[in-house]
Order: sequence, then C-alpha cells, then structure tokens
Amino acid sequence: MKVLALFSNPPDQTPLRLDKEDKILVRLAREFASTVSLVRQHASEIEDIHSLLINGDYDVLHFSGHGDADGLCLDQGDSERSETVSAARVLSLINLSKKQPLVSAFLSCYSADNLPILADSAPFVITSRGAVSDQDCLIFVEGFYEHLFRQNSVNASFEHALTLMRARGCGEQCFTLSRRHLVRRKDSVYVESRPSSTHDPVIINLDAVRDSLGRFGLSEEEMCHLLARKVVIHHWIFDTARDDAVLPIGRLLFGVFSWTNARDVIYCTKLMKLRADAPALAWQVWSRLMSTYNDLAACRYRSAQRPSDPSSSYMLEEAVALFQHHVLKYMEPARHTLVQLNQEELLPHLQMAITQVETASDQLALGRFREVVLSLELALTNYHTVADGLQPPEDVSPAAT
Repeated sequence: MKVLALFSNPPDQTPLRLDKEDKILVRLAREFASTVSLVRQHASEIEDIHSLLINGDYDVLHFSGHGDADGLCLDQGDSERSETVSAARVLSLINLSKKQPLVSAFLSCYSADNLPILADSAPFVITSRGAVSDQDCLIFVEGFYEHLFRQNSVNASFEHALTLMRARGCGEQCFTLSRRHLVRRKDSVYVESRPSSTHDPVIINLDAVRDSLGRFGLSEEEMCHLLARKVVIHHWIFDTARDDAVLPIGRLLFGVFSWTNARDVIYCTKLMKLRADAPALAWQVWSRLMSTYNDLAACRYRSAQRPSDPSSSYMLEEAVALFQHHVLKYMEPARHTLVQLNQEELLPHLQMAITQVETASDQLALGRFREVVLSLELALTNYHTVADGLQPPEDVSPAAT
C-alpha cells in the first residue's frame, strides 16, 4: 500500500500540530514497512502536488491542513500568504495521477462541503464536517491508519477510528466516509454492488475489462448490471483473499476476479464467453467442480490469522468435514468422467486432492493442526488444477471478443 501524505500550514493561518500527525504516520509506516510505503510532503504547494501525482501512483491520498467551503488552503512559494485551491482544481490534479487512489482523505475544516466534487477523486472519500480540532484529527489518523495498515477494509478501519474517538471522548461526528455507486474517469471504472441491506457493499474495479464491456451482445450498462448482480449472489466466497476466481455472470459468460479484501475492491481481470459446442459432460463436470472449488476456497480457516493455532481447531474440523463431503460427492465421481473425456493427465491431481483430504483428517485426529492446514491447501491446489484443466474453450469469434 502506497500512501501520499500532504501537509500544509501556511504562515498566515492558525498553527496546527501537523508534526504530531506526521509522527503518527511515520511510526505506523515503519511498523508495517513490509506492506506500506509512505511518501510525505510538508508545506505543500500546488506545484508539489502536481509533481507528486503525475510521477507516482498511490493507493491512499491524505491531506491535512486548513480549508474552508471554497477548497483547500495551501502554501504559496515564499509568500507569507496562503492560496485557496478549489475542489475542482484538486480533482483535476488527482486525475493526472497514474492511477486513481482507493482512498482520498481530506482532513481539513469544511472539506465535506466540497464532497459533491471530491467524491469523484476515489471510490472511498473521507471528509470533515465543519471545523475539526487537532486532537480529533490525531486520534482519527491513529485509529484509521493503524487498522488499515493491518490490511483491514476501509469501512472497518473508518469505524474503528470512530470507535476510538468515542472511547476518548472526541466528536466522531466530524468525519464522514463516502462511497460512490459508480465512479468513472479516463482510466478507471468502478461499479458498486450491494448484496443486501445486512451486508457491506462491494466495489468492482473494471479497468482491466472496460474495453470488453460491450463486446458480448450486451450494452455496457447491461454488462455492469450483470456483474454487480452476479457478484453479490456469490458474496459468501469473498471472506478469503483470492486470485483468478472464476464466477458465472450470464449465459456462457464468465468473469475472472481477484481481491485481497473484498470489502474494499474486487478486481474483474477478465471477461470471457465460453464455446457452447463443448461436450455436455465436460460442461457439467467443470461447472460443478468450479462451484465446489469456490466453496472450499472460502473455508473460514483460510481467513484466520493463525489457522494452525489450537484456538482455530473448530474451523479446521469444519473444513475437513466439508472437504470429505466434496470427496464423496464430487471428486470420486469425477474420476470416471476424466477418463471418458480423455483427460487422464488430470487423474494424478484428482488422486492427490483425495489423498491430502484423507491425510488432513488423520492429522486432525492427532491434533497436528499445522499439518492439517498444509494438507488442505495441497488438496485445494490440486483440486483447482483439475477444475482449471476441464474448463471449456473460449469463444474467440469476433462477436465474443
């Protein structure tokens, strides 16, 4: 995660303790140095911001300083006077960046007044309602970034920060988190999908497939609707980070999705239409294995911080039982089908998956939880190889590409 922190406290404005805020960010970035990179700019001028954004790409854009209903207050060269930069100019600067940030945080007074414009700066936008004190900002920054750098979602990190503010007697109502249903800019397209009123919405990034949205006999709007609707149907698989998860989105249409934390962004990396002339048996087995693989990949132990810890044993028991069920109902019956489809080269992977499930069960009975996790992961890897090897060919006709 790459963070750009911009600070501005011009001489003609009331002094702010931005040094303390900077100290918090530096400490947290150092603590999570393996996954976080922090770029800082003090006494920020509009030229500084322009240069940083045009030459870098950032996941988080953070601004702290003065502001009002007209925009952000920036330093201005050697002048003792500050410069008010409108929200529209700020947005135009952000649009120059190599990629759109995931989060834009404007911790300046009255920045929420400019939300109608700033909302287009990122899928997640944090602003301030009215005047905000130094203390409020410091506690919010500590709570939000400490949680975010631990790879929690933006929503969860924001709520954590508000909880911390309440615990310390601060006014958490001064900050607001905005999420856009659809964000479009020259290089980025996002669509928001809501599973239900009881589930957090998810954002789907369509950058990698934006040129494919209208190439499958559907309008771009219809394809976006399908993506949003179908992803929520499969919301149960999103608790565990995944790469290249294949999900059905329409008749013969499939999408390939990846995510680290689905509460933030799900990336659609490919859209494909599969050929309808593949043998019916191949379609039947592949769709069944693909669906059940997604089920196994979403086992709760895979999202646990310490899956082999004895405290997680109930998750492993649950997982082993589910894997055993899939062995009997899907893996064993697929053995004969692979021979029928002349896919004997996949048989060793199928057998390895079955054997590793048996090993996981034996290790669970012995209380060897680390070995249980390793066996389940090996079973899952080989199961994926079988499902991937059975995928029907893509339709490469002009209408489908």
